[in-house]
Amino acid sequence: MYCIERLDHGGQWIQEICFKTEFKAFVNARTKSRATLKTYRVVHATWNQVVTVVQGSAESH
Repeated sequence: MYCIERLDHGGQWIQEICFKTEFKAFVNARTKSRATLKTYRVVHATWNQVVTVVQGSAESH
């Protein structure tokens, strides 16, 4: 399982939703980051390992 987490204003990661595949989790995280301009990450649930971090477009420049 791959879970999407959002970075809140206090610097804490908040888990939002999990997917069976890394691809679905990445696409969902990227879509959310573009829509909300917030930072999201994909975490492998079993190993608690960060797979990728996706920043909203305003933060990536």
